Amino acid sequence: MGKQRLKNQIILDGLKKRTEKSRNNWVDEILPIIYAYRTTYRVNTGTTPFRLAYGVEVVVPVEISHLSPRIQAYNAEENEEGKRLAMDLIDEVRDGAHAKIMEY
Repeated sequence: MGKQRLKNQIILDGLKKRTEKSRNNWVDEILPIIYAYRTTYRVNTGTTPFRLAYGVEVVVPVEISHLSPRIQAYNAEENEEGKRLAMDLIDEVRDGAHAKIMEY
C-alpha cells in the first residue's frame, strides 16, 4: 500500500469513527483528524510529521489552556533564536528520520 493511500486510509478511518459517534458532518471533523495525524509520534521515523515539516514540535492546545512548563518558560527572544536553530537543524532531523525508516 502506498504512503499516500495509507495516510488517506488513516484519515478516512478517523472520519468514520468520529462521524458515527457524534453524527456530525464530516466537514466539522476533518480538521481535528488531520491535526491529530500530523502531530502523532511515528515509531518508524522517531518523530511527528509536523516536526519533519517545520523543524519543531507542535504546542498542543492543552499546553496553552493548562499552562504547561513549556508555556510558562516561553521567552519571545529565546523563541526566535530557537526557531532559527531549528530551521538550521531541520535537515539533520529529516536525515535522522530517514535513517530510522531504513532501519525500521
